[in-house]
Amino acid sequence: MGIIMLSWGMAEIGLRERKKRAVAHELALAAFDLAIDRGLDGFTIDDVVDRAGYARRTFANHYSCKEEAVTALALEQLRAGVASLPPQPESTPLIGWVRALAKHQMTSGLFDRLVELAALARRYPSLEPYLSNVFLQIRREATALIQSRVGGRAKPFAVSILVAAAYGALTLILDGAAADAARSGRIDEARSPFLLDAIFDQLESGF
Repeated sequence: MGIIMLSWGMAEIGLRERKKRAVAHELALAAFDLAIDRGLDGFTIDDVVDRAGYARRTFANHYSCKEEAVTALALEQLRAGVASLPPQPESTPLIGWVRALAKHQMTSGLFDRLVELAALARRYPSLEPYLSNVFLQIRREATALIQSRVGGRAKPFAVSILVAAAYGALTLILDGAAADAARSGRIDEARSPFLLDAIFDQLESGF
């Protein structure tokens, strides 16, 4: 049985691009940490650049506002999860690809990050459009990756429908987890694999 090796996003990048990404990461990390520590209204862009050790104009080269910077780590983790998905058998069915990708992404720290962001967005509505963009990018990149893997074995609309159903259900779960985290002050990390399997078991069995 053949194994498909993924190279999504793994192309070599130059030193300049690596440095650019490193700066963007440091700014995003500073913004996210400040948001968790102080709340979204408790810091400014000047606080972000001071913590990260860069000039304000450097921030402007990467992000349009602090809300965009706060959610940027989730996009980093999203793309890292896409790039590092383990090899899958060539015979893997469509739903198996979606399950494997979602579980790999969400059990690699993205679930916790999204819960934290969702909890913040419940308190600070200005963050909601940026978090919605993260969810949109998750669906788009999952659709593109899986379509490239299954090729002609599945129609494009079938991939789109399945990804939308799976990740749409995940969004509801994340919102519930964010509400629980807001009440308890902690994230129940053990819920992620169980809830993901429940989503895909339901999709496989039908309604």
